[in-house]
Amino acid sequence: MKTLIYFLLIIFLSGCTKNDDPKNNVPPELIGKWKIVEIYSSDGSSASWKSHDSGKIYDLWFKNRGEIIVSNMIESCQVGTFSISANNELIIQLPCIEKSTIPIVSLTNTNLVTNTTYIEYELTKYKKVTE
Repeated sequence: MKTLIYFLLIIFLSGCTKNDDPKNNVPPELIGKWKIVEIYSSDGSSASWKSHDSGKIYDLWFKNRGEIIVSNMIESCQVGTFSISANNELIIQLPCIEKSTIPIVSLTNTNLVTNTTYIEYELTKYKKVTE
């Protein structure tokens, strides 16, 4: 439930973003299922990575052709589209929320880190669970 609240907060609050034209230059490393494993956050005085488990098999599933499934959204909002902007930002559009732009900090074959900062500095680390 905490993950759902975090994700919804991030999506709703990041709806006001600059207007980049998304490119369909999706790196092949991104395609697959990803699970949140850690969240790096600050309480204003200190920051650290904290383990996180949503209880789901995966949290995000990036499919070929720009489709995304967000497992911890309500069923009617789980399936949407994604693309990568020229500025290496993940652009997500789900049916129940405004378009979100989330910067990608790093991406490898097995790790994804996104910058989910709104008020406090926060990063989200994902591990790939399947291709």
